[in-house]
Amino acid sequence: MNPELKYCAIAVDEVEPAKKILERVGLPQTLLKPLYELKDCVRDMYYDYVLCVEDDEARNFSNVLREYAVPKNKIVELNPTYDSFLIERSFRYFKEHAAEFEMFATGMSYIERGLDVTQFRRKLFNFARVSQDLYYNFLTAKTVISYGGHIRFRYALIGLAPYSFHYDGSKVTPGSFLMLHYLIAFNDLHNFFVPMESYRNFLREDYFEFQAPLDNFDLNNPHYAKPQKLRFINKISRLNTRKRAEEWAEKNYPETRDENIKILDDYLALCEDNAIRPIMFLPPMTEGYTNYFNKKMLDEFYCLVEQACKKHSTAIFIDGWELKDLMNDSDFYDCDHMNNQGAAKFSAFLNDFIELLEEQGV
Repeated sequence: MNPELKYCAIAVDEVEPAKKILERVGLPQTLLKPLYELKDCVRDMYYDYVLCVEDDEARNFSNVLREYAVPKNKIVELNPTYDSFLIERSFRYFKEHAAEFEMFATGMSYIERGLDVTQFRRKLFNFARVSQDLYYNFLTAKTVISYGGHIRFRYALIGLAPYSFHYDGSKVTPGSFLMLHYLIAFNDLHNFFVPMESYRNFLREDYFEFQAPLDNFDLNNPHYAKPQKLRFINKISRLNTRKRAEEWAEKNYPETRDENIKILDDYLALCEDNAIRPIMFLPPMTEGYTNYFNKKMLDEFYCLVEQACKKHSTAIFIDGWELKDLMNDSDFYDCDHMNNQGAAKFSAFLNDFIELLEEQGV
């Protein structure tokens, strides 16, 4: 943390071990408060923002803070860990090996976990990231295409979610945990409620000089330290299927939709301008999820994608929800995410589709 900031208090699980950390980063130990005094800290002290920096429990803290009447636009999930540098790391790796790749993919977790690069004949770099919206997917595409020169992309795989047009990750409250990742990779916070200067000031200046090493870079797992194990849907996931599918039923964000329509249009135009064939796709999801997803939002999604394809003649759309003969429940680890087995199946399907395009010269 930046020691020049003025802190009200730092509430920690265990005070004694935290004293050594504060000494190391140059913060006074008098700031420390035990976690059970958190309510008093946010009730009795002045603050601009409340930062949640616990790696695995930040969102739980956010829920508690809201119970303590802390406004949503004061809560920031800030996880300054090694993981925050993995998007920037993937760009560095790609830049060093760019000439090897003919395709790239963007999207959120459905695509991050749902593509197996080993199933493609043409080398693919998967830039998809959990909760990554259309804006940052487009920014990713602009970044990798801008490297230019020796890069000869033929295809862009643009993974979409059925709610992509109504989703803006930078507006997710209390505060998207990915914002620090994007600040490091793009120096861009899009529509985030914390000003750029303030957000950068949360952390010491030398923090941003760190670079994650490229050792043991896994193209099938570029954003995680450990490989993903084969998992299957458990009973809890099945129970949550309808709830998870219906959670978008009452969500309607016209301003976000209009911005995302423009972003997708710019994305497809970028591909056209660089002789890259854009292949948009909706990844497969379980029958339970597709049955209960909001029909009105789904119809709007298909309509907007159809309009995009009409405007951009080289664009193609593949509907993974129609692949019921190819996929089954054993290909998913929850109701809307493919497991390794499903990712291999779907990727092989996409590969065959692309190779058929090549054969037909379409």
